[in-house]
Amino acid sequence: MKNVTGVKSLLGETIKEYSLKGVSPLKAGLLLAVSLFVAVFFLPLHTLYTYDYSVGDVATVDIQSPVEITTEFMSVKKGEIVIRKGEKVTPELSEKFDAINTVLKDEGTGRFFIPAAGLFIFTFILLTVNAVFARTNIRKFSDLPRDMLFMAVVFLSTLLVLRFSGSVSIVTQSIFPFIPSALFVYMIPVAAGVMLVRLFLNSETALIFAAVLSIMAGFFLGSSLEFAAYFFVGSVVATMGVRQATQRSTIMKAGVHVAIVNSVVLLSIAAIKGGSGIGEPFMLIFAGCVNGIVTAIIVVGVTPLLEMIFGYTTNIRLLELSRMDHPLLKELAVKAPGTYHHSIVIGTLVEAAAEAIHANPLLARVSSYYHDIGKMKMPLYFIENMSGENRHDKLQPSMSALILTNHVREGSELAKSHRLGKDIVDVIEQHHGTSLIKYFYQKAKEAGEGEVVNEKDFCYPGPKPQTKEAGLVMLADAIEAASKTLPDPTPVKIQGLTQTIVNRIFIDGQLDECELTLKDLHSITSSFNHVLAGIYHSRIEYPEPVIPTKEEQTEGSDTSDGEAEGDDGDKPKSRKKNGRGGIKRLGVK
Repeated sequence: MKNVTGVKSLLGETIKEYSLKGVSPLKAGLLLAVSLFVAVFFLPLHTLYTYDYSVGDVATVDIQSPVEITTEFMSVKKGEIVIRKGEKVTPELSEKFDAINTVLKDEGTGRFFIPAAGLFIFTFILLTVNAVFARTNIRKFSDLPRDMLFMAVVFLSTLLVLRFSGSVSIVTQSIFPFIPSALFVYMIPVAAGVMLVRLFLNSETALIFAAVLSIMAGFFLGSSLEFAAYFFVGSVVATMGVRQATQRSTIMKAGVHVAIVNSVVLLSIAAIKGGSGIGEPFMLIFAGCVNGIVTAIIVVGVTPLLEMIFGYTTNIRLLELSRMDHPLLKELAVKAPGTYHHSIVIGTLVEAAAEAIHANPLLARVSSYYHDIGKMKMPLYFIENMSGENRHDKLQPSMSALILTNHVREGSELAKSHRLGKDIVDVIEQHHGTSLIKYFYQKAKEAGEGEVVNEKDFCYPGPKPQTKEAGLVMLADAIEAASKTLPDPTPVKIQGLTQTIVNRIFIDGQLDECELTLKDLHSITSSFNHVLAGIYHSRIEYPEPVIPTKEEQTEGSDTSDGEAEGDDGDKPKSRKKNGRGGIKRLGVK
């Protein structure tokens, strides 16, 4: 009883410690569910029961007998390798399979409880240790509930492919008899799962995912280090190939890179084994190439579906949203042309700044295009769309502040209804943070005549920027709007304005929750100054051309008198004089 109490106490302390390190009960529950799923559905892979081999089939993995059988005709020891990978099934081996399967069926499910418990514990520890390590040591590791669920789905889907790879290889080998069935294992597109994680999340998360998935793949395929190393190398190459992919052809190129590296790895493994054991060089190259190409095809095919299900926004999707013929941008250009132009300029500012601080320039630019789409609801209440009358003069300051703050909520709803993606929705909601609308706040205080004015009523709802891209849009939004008030926007004035606004936003604490550093802010300021100086560059004043009046154009050109008098000798002289005078009036000497 004391031992049970001690175990419970240790388990409680462990869970508490992991909770402090970022593994919340929700995430722990997800890890437990994945581990249980693996234990229930993937344990049979290690038993003979799932392999329904016939005489003439070729084994895809080494198979050990989980039971001991001693009869008059055969003797099988527990743990004995009944058949090795690549070996053809003979009638004698088929009889052994039948005898072992009969014993397993007679013993029922009791025999599988201990192995299933072991597999459950192993999987849970492997997932949890990696999650805790990544959460505490890798700054960009993504462990949001949505991201964890996405990785769980990809993880289990890949294992399902492994689970049925034996049956698939038998069927495929019957279709393509010239390919050894043992090589089909090397064609399993494990790298596709890692490539998807890189496309939707980031490199750091994809690397941890590749390590865990490769270990599990090697474990299920005969506890083979060879398979684990092969899949891990291919997964890392796949991750490198789709870094900030902006075209679907980039994914196909990454698949080609995976194919080349896979082929080299397989040839290296064959050389280590002395040139035997896994196939002829040509067949090894064929298997590696098929793996890479199939990996790319799967990723290209399922990416749009996963984008829709999980709400992710890849760079490929961002390029589609950057087209100016998108319905929202076309509507914005018609209903709020000032806001539309304002958004385009901000896009130019943030794209250059994002490149300077190694953020995502495409995400920053496209988010800028849509960050103020909520202003389409009441465009004439925003200064860039006003023409003459200021409608806020007839409103209470609190009502004016409400209209301004509402454009964030309305923009978020529009973005969600048009499926712009969570990344863009986040920028829309965060680009003003929790900043104060000072003009109407001061106006309310002056009109209140001593009454207490709640400052929160004049603040944007937030949250504060959580990413570099959202912080960039906040800074560019404020600076671009203020730059229009400069009477003479010289480079010195632009630099002073930019530095002042950046310092004000930083001191206000609006950048506390994003990843922008002081070094980043310096680079951003320099980038903004350079772009704004190009926008507001001085121009040469050209002299206005003098356009002659109708009387001047006809003056001296009436030769009717001369023609009537028949003075042909004076006519050419008159024409030359009047023509030259007309040219002088146009500014030519």
